[in-house]
Amino acid sequence: MQHSYNDRMVKQRLTLVQNQCNILGNQILVNQFAMDALRSSLNVQIDQLANVWDGRILVIDSSYKILKDTYTIDQNNYIVYDEAVKVMRGETDRSIRMVDDYAEVIIPIVNSDKVVNGIMIAVVSMHDIEDTNEYLTQQMNIIILLFTMLAIMAAFIISRISVSGLSKLNGQILSLNEGHLDKLNDSSRYKEYIELTDSFNVLLSKMQVLEDSRQEFVSNVSHELKTPITSMKVLADSLLLQEEVPNEMYREFMSDMVEEIDRESKIINDLLTLVKMDKKSSALNIASVNINALLELLLKRIKPIAAKRNIEVVFESFREVVGEVDEVKLTLAFSNLIENAVKYNNDGGSVYVSLNADHKFFYVKVQDTGIGIPEDCQSQVFERFYRVDKARSRDTGGTGLGLAITRNAVLMHKGAIKLYSEPGEGTTFTVRIPLKYVN
Repeated sequence: MQHSYNDRMVKQRLTLVQNQCNILGNQILVNQFAMDALRSSLNVQIDQLANVWDGRILVIDSSYKILKDTYTIDQNNYIVYDEAVKVMRGETDRSIRMVDDYAEVIIPIVNSDKVVNGIMIAVVSMHDIEDTNEYLTQQMNIIILLFTMLAIMAAFIISRISVSGLSKLNGQILSLNEGHLDKLNDSSRYKEYIELTDSFNVLLSKMQVLEDSRQEFVSNVSHELKTPITSMKVLADSLLLQEEVPNEMYREFMSDMVEEIDRESKIINDLLTLVKMDKKSSALNIASVNINALLELLLKRIKPIAAKRNIEVVFESFREVVGEVDEVKLTLAFSNLIENAVKYNNDGGSVYVSLNADHKFFYVKVQDTGIGIPEDCQSQVFERFYRVDKARSRDTGGTGLGLAITRNAVLMHKGAIKLYSEPGEGTTFTVRIPLKYVN
């Protein structure tokens, strides 16, 4: 703004000088540069104008003779320099040169035929403009200082207001470190804090679910491991309380104890398998595996068990499929699905296993005609130790870990597993696995 103001004032001053010189030039031209005319009223006007401008005015004819010098120093002398010559020759309509605090303006004296008959040189003081600029500079510095102070105060106030919400949020987060998983209060007026608080609350909800799941898992593990031990203790105490135990009863009790030991061993093995799959560092032994042959081998092992209950097992393959998978882990996953389809099926029912693939994934579907899963239980069947029917699961030898192991194995392969079930009509599990493993 200051530079713009300065340029505008200088331009206005130079325009005024040029206009007044043009007026004087016309009068000088009318008097045909007569010396006596210059000594008359015109001479007085030139002197007055020079005093007003606090400068100097020179009137020069076509022979470069100085007819009038308000300083009277060079009057009747001759002056020749580049800028004056260019204006005298008509090469430029004026010449302006800034020298320190003065402006030198050369104006041609032109007749009606546009012929230059002489020139006027006006040296004009710019002190008043410089003084004005200095004054404006002082005022602007004061304004800048005031605005800077106001900006600092405003920034301090705004920061205190904005940080107050963050301080409250930080205090609530610190309480989380002490184990209090309470939801954060989103009373802040700022949208960003509200969004941040909502994000923390979502995280807290997940942490709470995880904590509840952990506690439930520990409780379930304790219960599942304790139940066989309790059964074995009861059987052993029963034998010890009787002095002469018949061989038949002894063998029966020992057979029951062996079953409980096998059940305990199966729970422990499933837990170890699940723990290994939970480890992030768990490595997959990826190799190209014929999925058709893998499923056929699994069905070959399971068909005799299904035949005891007159359950028909059907395998349908739409094409030959070779995928990059960990054969051991995927075998465990598919084995659990097919075994469950047999275990929780009705006598005389059927199990349908199909294999298909496209350019990116292969799909395995396991469908049974069994008891089905209620809709409110379907979202929990992949949780550890979860059983839809606890009594039936114990009768079939289930540990409640099979589907959790299956899901982990599928996820380790970057795949997905879904289920569809209707109580009394059966259950269908669909597994999707990438043909090419991407780490």
